[in-house]
Amino acid sequence: MTMTDGRCADAVQVVAPNGVTWTRIPDGRSSPADLLRELAQLTMNHVEREWDWWQEGRAQQEHDRQWAILGEWDNGASRRKPHQDPEASAEAFLAECDRRHEVEKQQRAARATELYSKERESLRLELMRTEADAAFFAHVLAAPASKEQQHAAERRMAERQTAARELRSKLGDPEDVIDHDGYYPAERRTSSLSSHMTVWRHPMLRELHKAKQRKRFKTLLAMRPPAPASMCSECQAPSQWHEYALSLCLFRPAPPAGSPAEKLARLLPGWWRRCSACTAYQLEHQWGGTLALPDFTGEQWRAMLPPMLREIFAPDPPKAKKAVARPNRWR
Repeated sequence: MTMTDGRCADAVQVVAPNGVTWTRIPDGRSSPADLLRELAQLTMNHVEREWDWWQEGRAQQEHDRQWAILGEWDNGASRRKPHQDPEASAEAFLAECDRRHEVEKQQRAARATELYSKERESLRLELMRTEADAAFFAHVLAAPASKEQQHAAERRMAERQTAARELRSKLGDPEDVIDHDGYYPAERRTSSLSSHMTVWRHPMLRELHKAKQRKRFKTLLAMRPPAPASMCSECQAPSQWHEYALSLCLFRPAPPAGSPAEKLARLLPGWWRRCSACTAYQLEHQWGGTLALPDFTGEQWRAMLPPMLREIFAPDPPKAKKAVARPNRWR
């Protein structure tokens, strides 16, 4: 017995969650469960799907495996019309993507012309930096090294919290502040998360694996994808990392030779690579004087990091030297 379209009545079929019926081709070997799994993968956000694909060539392998399974199933929509040119169809699809991209680009340009304000952009960055400062001093206060340090951190945290409230009152909603290209912060965070994965996480995992730094590798591998809303809009790190003076400015080139920025970068190592939304305390500590917290050391900074950040970013503590037995010359 055959079906109306010529396929066998006992053909393997499965109904997807969206109600579409899929039929396995006669020589197909994948199961209905295999198909449903791959269809679910297609609907996932690419960061969630690819987060642990750190190995070289893994993305291409997964792509090939997935489409080998999908190619074994037919939902009736993929059959080409007579004389349909697949190459022409692909070109038409790409042309439509280009058209939509150009429309979005023009819309952002118009938005930037109408709404961009350098003053509001600067205020927003100052607010983010100030809030990161306040959070940094709160972390110090979780385990102050001395009474003098505690008093200084309490004073500075209160100052930063007051300054942040004043900035918010003056700025309004920071999420409404677009950059000079017409992007809102939420749009930049989504891009930051994608770059965090492909430009930092995957290469870092490969580097740690190659160097056989097993503990650091396993710690980073265990990290789950941050929510886009938790990312920084100005660099490729989660915003919380800025509370510990950690940044990921992955696309910032070196400052122009001979420029004031290049001279300042020599005077303050780390300044140029620091995100503008990150706490400024690290720089203040390098300047020293009244800006530095009393008794604050690199070991205290290491201790106040969350375990994952400590394992990935903090230098290994110095190994204790073994006592050397020396002969007693006075016997």
